[in-house]
Amino acid sequence: DEEEEAENINEDFMIELESYKFANGIGSTAAKWFETLIYILIIVTVTIGIIQTVDGYEDSFGYVEWFAVVIFTLEYVIRLIGVPADPLFDDKGNWLLCRLRFIVSFYSVIDLLAIVPFYVAEAFPGSWINDYDEMLRMLRLLRLLKLDKYIPSITLIDDVIRLKRQALIIAGYAAATLWIIFAGMLFLAENKDDWNKIDNVPTYGCDSNCTMENRFQNYFDSLYFTGIHLTGDYPITTYDWAARFVCFFMVIAAVGVVSIPSGLMASGFTEILNSKEKLKRGELSADMIAGDDWYEIRLRELQNVDPPPSKFGPKVDQWQIAVNEYLNGKENGTRSSFSSATRVFILTVIILNVVAVLLESIPEVDRYVGNEGGNFFDIFEIFSVIIFAIEYILRLFCAPKNKEALYSSLIYAITFFGIVDFLSTAPWFIEQAVTSLGWIKSGSDAAMVFRIFRIFRILQLEDFVTAFSKLDNVFRASKGVLKAAGLMALIIWVGCGALFYIFEENNPNWRQCDSSISPEICYGFESTAACNEAYPGQCTQSAFTNVPNALYYTAVFLGGEWGVVDFTWPGRMVCLFLCVAGIGLYSIPIGTLFDSLGVVLGIGDDEDEEDDEEE
Repeated sequence: DEEEEAENINEDFMIELESYKFANGIGSTAAKWFETLIYILIIVTVTIGIIQTVDGYEDSFGYVEWFAVVIFTLEYVIRLIGVPADPLFDDKGNWLLCRLRFIVSFYSVIDLLAIVPFYVAEAFPGSWINDYDEMLRMLRLLRLLKLDKYIPSITLIDDVIRLKRQALIIAGYAAATLWIIFAGMLFLAENKDDWNKIDNVPTYGCDSNCTMENRFQNYFDSLYFTGIHLTGDYPITTYDWAARFVCFFMVIAAVGVVSIPSGLMASGFTEILNSKEKLKRGELSADMIAGDDWYEIRLRELQNVDPPPSKFGPKVDQWQIAVNEYLNGKENGTRSSFSSATRVFILTVIILNVVAVLLESIPEVDRYVGNEGGNFFDIFEIFSVIIFAIEYILRLFCAPKNKEALYSSLIYAITFFGIVDFLSTAPWFIEQAVTSLGWIKSGSDAAMVFRIFRIFRILQLEDFVTAFSKLDNVFRASKGVLKAAGLMALIIWVGCGALFYIFEENNPNWRQCDSSISPEICYGFESTAACNEAYPGQCTQSAFTNVPNALYYTAVFLGGEWGVVDFTWPGRMVCLFLCVAGIGLYSIPIGTLFDSLGVVLGIGDDEDEEDDEEE
């Protein structure tokens, strides 16, 4: 009996272990595909939740939501079954206690919030649930946090605070002190300012003839506006002389100090992500360079290898070597005078092509030159296409002797430089073909699309200055940090955008009505929709009308620019979060890319500098 009981226990644990592994994408191919499906469904359903806030699309893609909820429910059940095998919730064999711990954990609560509202809405159609339908839809956006299970980001913030605790306390105290002082000074300067006029702000109790004193009614109002100014942005400039004096000293003394806490958060987050990434990269060979892929590895292997002989004989070998040295120079970096002159000529033609595209888009210049067929721009275009086409053909021909092309015409054709060279002429040939077939008319808007493609010839400058061809290396060099930092930036953007939509959708500060409707009536409605029910088509909302619109404004805010600031108090709290921490955290992916670009290009490898110091 004891043996049978032990066997049963082992069988139960095997079920739990396999469930745990399957839910976390460990082991089998099916588990990995299921994990990928979860990734895709999270992104798809979040996107659908955003789209459904747009008028006319409220009930779109309902079948996708059904499918996603079923899959998310299945995932949750599998995770619940596998909890005893999860080291995070292992409770020495107590299956009930470990599952209770799992149910109240962060990820479990997020999972439940992502699916339970759907079942509640289906169980009670037409009930009180309809009054909160919009809020319940927004809960779907919490599904983004499910990705944190696979790419830790938000859950690392407590680690960041512990890492930078002492510095954050000191910098936070200094920043808060300056914030409070300048807020008081700005309040004293503006709370009686009835001279500088502003737009109507009914949320602040003013329907018409509003002035700055309506914005600065109390000290807390001043704290909010001062917080925005301390980010370095001044969306409000209609101050009197005393407030301008305060703003001047804010720019000089306070902005830099107040930005330190957000900078510390950002640097701490980057430190933690980099340390985790270094642990993962511990098995990489010493001769690997940041961002290397198959091309760089193969190129290093060919450093002391001569090009293969042509199958067409030694004469073709000689021609290929001569053309390669003419276009790319000799291996020692020298060029003949003819080769150097050709290089300057190609560079000039590229620059003139970009200038021609810009000038041709100016109606006055186009009319002066004459926009009929055979004008100067057309002739210059034919000349440029001939030059670029000849260059492309010659590069294909000599690629078997070009080490940068890995001694292969195919490699040249499918990598960055070959694709750019191909695109420099292909649109012109396509335009001529479709025009000859009568599919489009010469000079039409459709034909203009092909002409605008010429602007991409600027990428041919990559032959002269290395930049874009290294971007794929940059992404690979920083992909570990980018995943986590990018997810956190996405969560901040979408999360704050959704909150702005919820809090500001019906803010009367963004409402306009027909002149026949008095301001008191216009701003008196609870929502713009209610206003339109009473006065069809005469009421509009200029901002935060749906989540895509709110995401646009939030993207601008995260760039440090505050195009609108007269929020409700809940909206002000979201705004202040972005000012204090959100903007700094959101900027981490861009900073990571720049750091990696420096490493890839060999200008600013911090790790090398640290090694030199240790030596």
